[in-house]
Amino acid sequence: MQRILRSLAAIAACALAALASPVAAPADMPNGETVQGIHCDRAEGVAFHIHQHLTLLDRGKPVTIPADIGRPLLGQCFYWLHTHTPDGLIHVESPTIRTFTLGEFFAVWGQPLSAKRAGPLRAGGGTSLRFYVGGSLYTGDPRKIELAQHSDIVIEAGPPFSKPAPFTDWGEL
Repeated sequence: MQRILRSLAAIAACALAALASPVAAPADMPNGETVQGIHCDRAEGVAFHIHQHLTLLDRGKPVTIPADIGRPLLGQCFYWLHTHTPDGLIHVESPTIRTFTLGEFFAVWGQPLSAKRAGPLRAGGGTSLRFYVGGSLYTGDPRKIELAQHSDIVIEAGPPFSKPAPFTDWGEL
């Protein structure tokens, strides 16, 4: 009985977190089906485990990246790319060692990613979003940004545009 009550409490907490999130879960967010070759497994993968940080800035204001991206409530599984908390930390936890990309993360999130749109961010008329990787401006296809260990990725819609401060709070990650 206690296990059932804990499960119900966890489901309620997830539902409340989803409602409170400034970025609503899109209707096409995956629910356990394979996405671009990335599976949703019952447990997190252990062969390959790295972390990245993603920051979204909308005209100078931070946009929250939701907790539990890649952890569908209905699927009861973990995509190899996921978040646990709403702090921008991406977890790559895969049963295989391979290169993963920002485009794959956005696909698992169910959000668009292009030079003009990144999830809730939209470029203003005649402008493009700015992408930074490790503090350097990135001008290639944003879907191809590699999710390497401790990558610091910033996506900015502006103006204003300003070079973002680096993320350094890796702790024990």
